[in-house]
Amino acid sequence: MLALARDLAVNLAAGLRLALMLPVRRLAFRVGPAALIALLVISAAVQIGTDAVRYGEGGAFSWYGLGSEVLSGGLLLLTATILALAFRDPPLALAVPVIVLASFPVLQVANAMPWQRLGVPRVAADALDTVVLAWIVAVLVRAVHVALEHRRSHRVLRAIGGGLLLAAPILYAPAIAPIEPWFAPLARDEGDSRHPNPASEPVLALQATILDHALDALEDGRPGRADLYFVGFAGDATEDAFRRDVEAAQRVMDERWGTEGRSLALVNSTRTLLSAPMATLTHLRAALDEIAAAMDADEDVVMVYVATTGSPRRELEVHMPGLELVPLTPELLKSALDDAGIRHRIVVISACHAGGFLQELADDDTVVIVAAQSDASPHACDVGSDATLFGDAFFRQGMATANGVAQAFDVARASVEARELAQGLAPPATPQMRIGPGIAARLPGIERRGGAAQREARRSGVPAV
Repeated sequence: MLALARDLAVNLAAGLRLALMLPVRRLAFRVGPAALIALLVISAAVQIGTDAVRYGEGGAFSWYGLGSEVLSGGLLLLTATILALAFRDPPLALAVPVIVLASFPVLQVANAMPWQRLGVPRVAADALDTVVLAWIVAVLVRAVHVALEHRRSHRVLRAIGGGLLLAAPILYAPAIAPIEPWFAPLARDEGDSRHPNPASEPVLALQATILDHALDALEDGRPGRADLYFVGFAGDATEDAFRRDVEAAQRVMDERWGTEGRSLALVNSTRTLLSAPMATLTHLRAALDEIAAAMDADEDVVMVYVATTGSPRRELEVHMPGLELVPLTPELLKSALDDAGIRHRIVVISACHAGGFLQELADDDTVVIVAAQSDASPHACDVGSDATLFGDAFFRQGMATANGVAQAFDVARASVEARELAQGLAPPATPQMRIGPGIAARLPGIERRGGAAQREARRSGVPAV
């Protein structure tokens, strides 16, 4: 076992030199059946790690990934055998797979890099993907060249032909069988076995209790003072970024805008089934009704933040696997606010196709902010690993630093425009804001007061300034 581990380390070191185009000899590799099996295991382990980074947060471990490993390994062995027969060099059937697998871990990591999530512009990310693909082909050519070290005649031509033959499965393997990752994203309507079933009676019963506790914790408005209430709505459980986005927005509002004790988050996520009320139209109506009973309708303001998947049908998706939930339309959202008797409101919608909500929700006493002007901006649907792009710009960058809602919107719009310019995204999303004349007079009363000052004021009963 110690000898196998030593040979594995030697092979990986030699393979790294090969991949980095550093000098390396054929004799630097330890070729044998045991070495081949060890490298196949290492290749699978690296692929599991890269798939976990790419898919693990929003998916579940899948043994179908093993099938992809068997397919790719089998194609590598088959191609190496063909080369051995074509070149009349039987040792190549084992040497080529060992050399290729020894050099591939660094290529697997490079191939799985989430360039755009790291802030690389889309055009540059596409170029990097092409560079990595060319690097893989170059390494395959060099692997055959090293394996043919003892052959002098036509070595370069044989290496190029052999490398291209080894690279061919990159193109035709998906036609033979689907390439499945080790971590598979959950199907839209598929439950997650790692978490409770949202449709089970115990969960539904507990949800009623969770909602009651969240509503009971809301504090009353204070006479003579304009209080701000916050309701977050993370509508789509199939993308965990919506949950993180709403939770981050709530933290910003609590810490920077003094909504602590007057905020709640409705979240569709299998991770929060036992801790947070689900995002449904019924729960939203209940929350708005409770806030309306606690607030002063003439003084206080309610902010509703919706982060979810949009639809060209002017609907905001409300989705939890196993449940049939009503999507939010402009009419339903407006009626929920109207029926509760909430007069002064700020509605922020971070979703693609959100522009259809602007006209319907706008009135004298409402601020409406949407992530995109029209349906012609597909990148408005993009989400990051832990936030929607507009939600991050408006709350984490805008509301976290600005002293007013309009100023926060200006910060967010500038951030979105800078990103579009840097990544060459078109047409522009053009976030939109409408401020009614009635609520415009109320906004100065809720300007940011700062979390520490607000908490101290709440403890002492003295209004923060």
